[in-house]
Amino acid sequence: MSTIVLVGGSFLGAWAWERVTPLLTAYGHQVHPLTLTGFGDRAHLGSSDTTLTTHARDIAAAIEYAGLREVVLVAHSYGGAPATIAATAISGRIARMVYLAAMLPEPGKSLFDSTPAPVVEAIMQTVRDGRIPVMSDEVIDANFGEHGLTPEDRAWLRARGVGQPIGTYQDPAPADLRAVQRLPRTYIACAADRGGPPRMPGLEVITLDAGHWPMITEPELLARVLDEVARS
Repeated sequence: MSTIVLVGGSFLGAWAWERVTPLLTAYGHQVHPLTLTGFGDRAHLGSSDTTLTTHARDIAAAIEYAGLREVVLVAHSYGGAPATIAATAISGRIARMVYLAAMLPEPGKSLFDSTPAPVVEAIMQTVRDGRIPVMSDEVIDANFGEHGLTPEDRAWLRARGVGQPIGTYQDPAPADLRAVQRLPRTYIACAADRGGPPRMPGLEVITLDAGHWPMITEPELLARVLDEVARS
């Protein structure tokens, strides 16, 4: 069986995978959901100094200090950026990258560099105390299609979600990400998301019939697909 490391997207910690982790464990995998600096039970550690680089180091350190090898690294949404950078640094420990509705960083660019200026401006107007607040119902409904979040799901997400440190979107990725491009890579696209998966050579694409947060809305389906990918 596989060693699976799970990295959530913006606002999320290890808690976001609570519906998926026991299912993957039941499949026989060793599962490690991570909480990055500034989120979940590490919310108090976030500051204006928390950047994309910080989160990449979080992921690499968690894998290294646990002595993990042959890792299937699963990264959701924003988590795709720091996970890619971490995998570049410790590529010898990574068996496969799995991107779940994820952002992929561009060499030498920040996530804001790859975002339309009006969107960046709108996000910056919401920033309070150096953080992007957890999204409102209006923002979720306007930007994430048929996301599938129930009122109970939204309440659960907001009760535990923590604002995203703005530096994580402003910090540029390293100029050289070639090491991760040599790894087996799978992109799991969520059918309800707007737009499509990135077009990159060597990137296997799977489409999941789910909204942007399948670990919350479709945990059984997601766990089954992750099991199949990990076994491959």
